[in-house]
Amino acid sequence: MSDQQATGRRADRAGATAPGRRGIVRRRKVDVLVVLGMVLPTVVVTALALTDGDDAQPWADAPPSAARLTDASVACAAAASSTAGDVVVSRVPGMKGGPVDVRIADGSAVRLGDPDQVDVRSGELASVRTEGDVVVTGEDTAAPGLVAGRTGEARAAAECRSPAFDEWYVGIGAAARQSSTIELVNPDAGPAIVEIALYGHPGLIEEKELHGIRVPGRQVMRLDLSQVTPRRGTLAAHVSVVRGRVITTVRHTYDPLGRGTPRIDFLPAQAEPAAENLLLGVPEDGDGTVHLFNPGEDEVRATVRVVSDKATFTPAGLDDVVVPGGTVRQVPLSDVLTRAAGDGALGLQVVSAEPLVASVRLLGDDLGLVAPATAIDQDRPTTSVVPAGPKALVLAGADGAGVVRVTAIDARGRVLLDEKRVEVGADRGHRVPLPDAAVLVTVEATNTPIAGTVMLTGDRIGVLRLRAAEVDAEVPVVRPY
Repeated sequence: MSDQQATGRRADRAGATAPGRRGIVRRRKVDVLVVLGMVLPTVVVTALALTDGDDAQPWADAPPSAARLTDASVACAAAASSTAGDVVVSRVPGMKGGPVDVRIADGSAVRLGDPDQVDVRSGELASVRTEGDVVVTGEDTAAPGLVAGRTGEARAAAECRSPAFDEWYVGIGAAARQSSTIELVNPDAGPAIVEIALYGHPGLIEEKELHGIRVPGRQVMRLDLSQVTPRRGTLAAHVSVVRGRVITTVRHTYDPLGRGTPRIDFLPAQAEPAAENLLLGVPEDGDGTVHLFNPGEDEVRATVRVVSDKATFTPAGLDDVVVPGGTVRQVPLSDVLTRAAGDGALGLQVVSAEPLVASVRLLGDDLGLVAPATAIDQDRPTTSVVPAGPKALVLAGADGAGVVRVTAIDARGRVLLDEKRVEVGADRGHRVPLPDAAVLVTVEATNTPIAGTVMLTGDRIGVLRLRAAEVDAEVPVVRPY
């Protein structure tokens, strides 16, 4: 066999396309678009099955992370009298501090003025001399831990607060004798939008002037409810900020209508309805009314208890309070603080099956308004600016045995109480006298959370709650879809 024949046979065997056939292999170029058109649908269907199928695993819920605050504002409402004193600004311990912007709306002005810079550091006090509204703004390292308040010996002292987006009030009025003014402060340059839902005896009150309220940038808006929606009875309100940032203050006036001098106090806000409301700073001989508002649709039964220096208990013979949905109910304080139950009383506790909004209106020679105290986290110092004059620190709400350390400083920065040690326990209250000259009080709890208020004493009736200053901002966790 010739070499040519052998080569031809090997070529035939190598190029055969099927047994028994001989031929030549013809190579064709693969079309990429055709391959992608065949493969990609399969890949997409497989991916969708993995993500949306019955065996898909959703992202686990994760709490927001904390980051140091870089922008903070605190507003103090205009003084109710000339004795309210200057606005004092300070910081919680451990904050670096720095210069902040201070804007003032003098007297009845509605526009905040141009900013002045004030250096504010921990443990020090910076004064702003004015009776008007004040807004303090800090950025970067000057933002965390800002606190403010008025230090004069006034009968009415408003909380200086940061912006909030959702708050509740009960015990307000829109009549000649009991009237409330809702003050809205916009600390930013852009406008803000606020919605106010008002509730009375028949339930929700429809008032178009309380919807879509536009608060211009860096202005103060005051809504006198006796002018906007005059009506009798005790009211509740739900204030929601739907755009921008707003700081809300409610100024309440009791006018005896020619039989005496009008009395003024500020009603603190409640962050949200709660099934357990702790109202601290109610004196044992207090005269007034407990207000309860049910924001739900179903009827709720509530029990009012007395918090004393020995125990927390329900007074003998006091029935539960039935609060229908969307309505306000009142309980005379004399029914709660009876002669037997009032001995050593420091406050009240309202317990209910469903969340309620609660407050106490004290009325005598002075007017005092009490809202639920807020919890103070353990091992985290809380600093408050308080008025000069007779006063006491009231503590309660501990979930076990613990220690609270109290530091008090006067207007010159001198230490009057140096980490005074107070042992606290569950189911009872504690009263700590404070020096008359103290204007800056720091409280730190160990081993247990605690709630506290500074109760004005002497011939004054009033309460200032201890509230944690904003130090960190919550950063939400973002998940891919």
